[in-house]
Amino acid sequence: MKSTIVTNMRIISLAVVSVFASAGCSTVQNILPGQSEPAIGQAQGKQLRDSTDRVGRHIYASAGLGVSRMNPDASEVPAFTVNDRVERGGQATIGVDLSRQMAVELHSADLGSAGFDPGGRINYHIAGASALVYAGKNRHNFKRRGLSGYGRVGLGYLENTPVGNVPFVKDNATHVLFGAGVEYMTRLGLGLRAEGIAFEEDAQYAQLGVIYRTGRRPEAEIVEIAEEPVIIPEPVAAVPQPEPVPYNTCDHLSGVLEGVNFHTDSAQLTDTATQILDQVAFSLQDCSTTPVSISAHTDSVGAESYNQGLSERRASSVVDYLSNRGIDGSRLSSTAYGETAPIDTNDTAEGRQRNRRVELIAH
Repeated sequence: MKSTIVTNMRIISLAVVSVFASAGCSTVQNILPGQSEPAIGQAQGKQLRDSTDRVGRHIYASAGLGVSRMNPDASEVPAFTVNDRVERGGQATIGVDLSRQMAVELHSADLGSAGFDPGGRINYHIAGASALVYAGKNRHNFKRRGLSGYGRVGLGYLENTPVGNVPFVKDNATHVLFGAGVEYMTRLGLGLRAEGIAFEEDAQYAQLGVIYRTGRRPEAEIVEIAEEPVIIPEPVAAVPQPEPVPYNTCDHLSGVLEGVNFHTDSAQLTDTATQILDQVAFSLQDCSTTPVSISAHTDSVGAESYNQGLSERRASSVVDYLSNRGIDGSRLSSTAYGETAPIDTNDTAEGRQRNRRVELIAH
């Protein structure tokens, strides 16, 4: 039997995708209008239909350059040894975002070639498709703006071509591939990627690349809400009518902000909290001169001094978020009460949950 060099395609590594799980503070008393009062996002006959600051179904393209390592099996051909394992490579990708957690990609990679002594080379080219799972607090932003991590799993097909008189056979051309990376996107849709991919036991690749996401930010759709006409019967006698009181959205905001929670033992807002604060910021723009104070409270678990510091950081976190959403910082102030102002007992889990809260007061 003729001896040959084998380019073998068996799985050797698994990239671990880190899934960030978070536990927020508490769900507290509802104060945002939504029942008998006008809802947040609805003011003076207008309603915001959807958010424009969330990731959409965008098509994107990426290209990168990096370094590959190839380890073809030459053990069955004693006359040949591998003398060049590391080469420059490149990869081109086109993909589409399906949701804030997931995207799919088609990609083609030229990993270079492995060299042999006394002579000859074997080229490596791989085409495939992958699913990407994103992690991190910025993954839901428009065009994934900011820093996110992701894991990759997919299928690929290996193409090997010899250069010179090199005896070889390709085993298991189709294969499963795994990888992991980080991605940083700017507001313009242009970003950077750094990632590593294991194609099989004789091919690994690491690269730094650029990525561009297409698409324009959708405009928030504002719809007029028709008001039913009020029919006033003719009075028997002339009765003075009171002056109508103008509606002020900020009059209906004061109280506990339900759903504005934080990650455990942290001042970092949860995804649900940022969505609620987006709605609050939209409503505050309709009463642009009204001062607003934010207060944060904790339960009594832990040292009193630690709880005081934690509530100070959480109150500041809410103020900073509203300021970044266009609310004038001169209107905003914060107060931290720690565990000193409970609204329920701290002896039960339910009571402690109600005591962990954020309140908004419009003056």
